[in-house]
Amino acid sequence: MNDKLNIITIDDMYIIVIFLVICLSVTLRYLLVLRSYLKSIMLAADSVSKGDFSVEIKKDMTGDLGKLVHNFNYMVKKIKHNIIELEDNNVKLQSILKSTSNGIIAVDNRENVMLMNQSAKEILRYGKDETEDKVLDFIVRDKYMLSVMKNLISKRESAMQAIEDDGGHFLNIRVDPIIIEDKADTAIGTIINIEDITERKRLEMVRSDFVANVTHELKTPLTSISGFVETLKGYDDIKPEARNRFLEIIEIETNRLRNLIDDILTLSFIESNENKNNTNLKDINLWEVYEEVCEIIASLAEKKNIKISNYFEKKDIVIPSNRDYIKQMFLNLIENAVKYTPEDGSIFVSVVERKNSIEIRVKDTGIGIPMQDIPRIFERFYRVEKARSRKIGGTGLGLAIVKHIVLSLNGTIRVESEINKGSEFIIEVPRLQR
Repeated sequence: MNDKLNIITIDDMYIIVIFLVICLSVTLRYLLVLRSYLKSIMLAADSVSKGDFSVEIKKDMTGDLGKLVHNFNYMVKKIKHNIIELEDNNVKLQSILKSTSNGIIAVDNRENVMLMNQSAKEILRYGKDETEDKVLDFIVRDKYMLSVMKNLISKRESAMQAIEDDGGHFLNIRVDPIIIEDKADTAIGTIINIEDITERKRLEMVRSDFVANVTHELKTPLTSISGFVETLKGYDDIKPEARNRFLEIIEIETNRLRNLIDDILTLSFIESNENKNNTNLKDINLWEVYEEVCEIIASLAEKKNIKISNYFEKKDIVIPSNRDYIKQMFLNLIENAVKYTPEDGSIFVSVVERKNSIEIRVKDTGIGIPMQDIPRIFERFYRVEKARSRKIGGTGLGLAIVKHIVLSLNGTIRVESEINKGSEFIIEVPRLQR
């Protein structure tokens, strides 16, 4: 009996041992597989941490381990997608910031610069990488501008102020709090928008001066005309000689008024088309236009016995332009030369081709222009001698018109002059205008 029990016990032990060995084998195999997967996950996680999102762990397991591998692969794909989306949004943001002419600065609540576009660096006169990890006090060197920015930021709301910086530029500075979505009371910083309005201010001043000058120039002949008309209406016994003289003055002032209006309209038209790419330009022969202008000026020149001569290197020199522009340019320059040249004087017109340009010169033996007036002679309504100019009949717009015609040709104009010896206007126009 005892022997039998011992036999059974030994058999059971063998079974138990075999079972344990099998269990251990299975467990060991599972642990090895688990270790392999964990190692794969660790290697994959390491690759992901280094920016490699192309890794993917093979899924040949079921159960919780298979689910873990599946979730890990999904997480990597999701992170990759989010990073690509963030990079794409960042590219778009950078493109927007680069394309705007306004200066954009983003600062946190401690006024540390988080973001700054190229336009802001140019307005503030900073280098390319000079703004990295800097505070607003360091970035904005203009003390007045800095104080304005700090004052606007302290209001914790959208605000704007116009200033003139230490470089003479007019700027609009606007600030807006950076609000976190769904947290309307929480601002993480401020966006500073700097708009350079210097050119707008300049144009406003030019426009204002132009209106004031036009008003004055129109008022003078209108006042004269009105005065003589009232005189003619109020007195029936005016002698015929006096009446005719009054009518002549009215006619002169009327013509002056008409010329002024014509010049204003011409200048306005040229300016409005100055920056347009006109594809309908024609090759204008300069010699032909010059001859036409000389015919118009001939009687005026003959009255003062002024000789007009020329030198054209070739008579087939052309400029792609508007014919009326070229005619107006020659007419204004030569007519001015005749008006301001004393009797028995001379005018010389030359047109030559240079390597990259066409050079036009109009030289006279006139009264000359004082050195201090030369920088301003192309301004609207500017006259060197106002009384003499009005007596001669100038509107004060002739040279301004010439200047804008030359600018429309992408050219330059300058003048050399000496009192009582004469003036020379030199125009250079690029040969290739198309």
